[in-house]
Amino acid sequence: REMLSSSHGAEKSAEATIPQTFSWDGEMLAGVKARVQKGDAELQPAIHALMHSAELVMKADISKWTVMAKNFTPPSGTKHDYMSVAIYYWPCNSPKFPPPYPHGCNTTTGLPWVSHDGVVNSAAVDQFDSPALGHMEAAITTLGLAYYFSDNETYAIRALTVVDQWFLGTETKMNPNLNFGQGHPGGASGGSGGIIDTVRWVNLINALQLLKLSTSFSNQVEIETWFGQYSEWLTDSKLGKGESHATNNHGTWYDAQLSNYALYANKGDVAKRVASEAAEKRIDTEIMPDGQMPLEERRTKSWSYCDYNLQAFLHLATAAQHSHVDLFSYVSKDGRSIRKAVEYLIPFMLGEKKWPYKQIEPFKFSAMLEVFRRSAIMFKNASFEAAIEKASNESLAENVINLIYPKSAVPGQSDESTMMPQSQPQNHHHKNRHRNLANSAVSPRDRRDHDWIPAGYTKIPNGAVVPSAFLPELL
Repeated sequence: REMLSSSHGAEKSAEATIPQTFSWDGEMLAGVKARVQKGDAELQPAIHALMHSAELVMKADISKWTVMAKNFTPPSGTKHDYMSVAIYYWPCNSPKFPPPYPHGCNTTTGLPWVSHDGVVNSAAVDQFDSPALGHMEAAITTLGLAYYFSDNETYAIRALTVVDQWFLGTETKMNPNLNFGQGHPGGASGGSGGIIDTVRWVNLINALQLLKLSTSFSNQVEIETWFGQYSEWLTDSKLGKGESHATNNHGTWYDAQLSNYALYANKGDVAKRVASEAAEKRIDTEIMPDGQMPLEERRTKSWSYCDYNLQAFLHLATAAQHSHVDLFSYVSKDGRSIRKAVEYLIPFMLGEKKWPYKQIEPFKFSAMLEVFRRSAIMFKNASFEAAIEKASNESLAENVINLIYPKSAVPGQSDESTMMPQSQPQNHHHKNRHRNLANSAVSPRDRRDHDWIPAGYTKIPNGAVVPSAFLPELL
């Protein structure tokens, strides 16, 4: 597939292999790899955090990362079908929510379950497949990046073991459908909204493209076939068609997913169709002329959902470039655009205006690094970078986004990489934390490092620590 030329000259590299990624910039990744190999000081916090995460994933128990590990069997009669519960649904008589109970509530059985937007029913969610799916995809993406930047084949082998277990293994594989995604007791056994469960596979797909460079990836055709079948399910099934008509973040993520999966499965015609329809179908419909996104703002976690939808738009727009469709530059006749939606949030981030909508959970502005860094690069405007740096309430240096979309690609940043002399390591607040890549493997004897959770990372149940950006955070 022809790669688009990049305008980010500082991030290009003739030394590192350019991966054929879809909603990540392959040339930028190659440039970052070259800088990492030279000991670039600016990237040391992020690369050490990534390698620390990869080491913990290498040691983690992955046996439960399969659809066969759930406690229930879907109506189809096979555990190979993915199954999840709608995350905001609760028994209609749940003591968490005081009476009066909804009309028709059976106070003996608690049926039907009803939605309480923004309040996750973790006890129910954890009994099904979505947590394992989230941990699996984050682990593969983490290991894929660690392999690419280090050329350490053991990371690729481990990642591909997880890939095989989830997607291909005869005894453990998931069937390529979400027929039973986000159902709820007393209601449907699955819904079109369940397709949101796999949104982080857009990162996984790009990690698989990195893993294609490994000599250990012997079943590439089989995994491409799997995603081809999943793409067909998304386009042809009743649930897939229903999700394609969603006019909020569900619709944007549907397009972002389908375009990435179609590109991976060599279905360029499908990706082209999605890209060609996206301006009118998504931007014109979901974003107002002033940049507001009303269907996200009406949610009980309105800020979280605005961020979530913009992540989808950026993945979609980047993938659309492979079909020679420019969604980044698109502006409707009345001024609707992706850029306007990002700009709209800045005064609220900086405290210049008070956010007038509900946000029932605390939100870290640092979680928006991906949206604002990518926007600064793609819209060639350093004000987006300045906004996130000013608003962030924790360090951004360790965040994995620095390795995918580095700060040096932002206009106005230095094009010269900063080299760290091997004999004079920088004095960071945590001793030896940001060591050079060649020495980045974590020693089990260093308990402080072993227990370290870098900024922008999350600890998952099996003891591993993975980038928060790779997890389905709304769970």
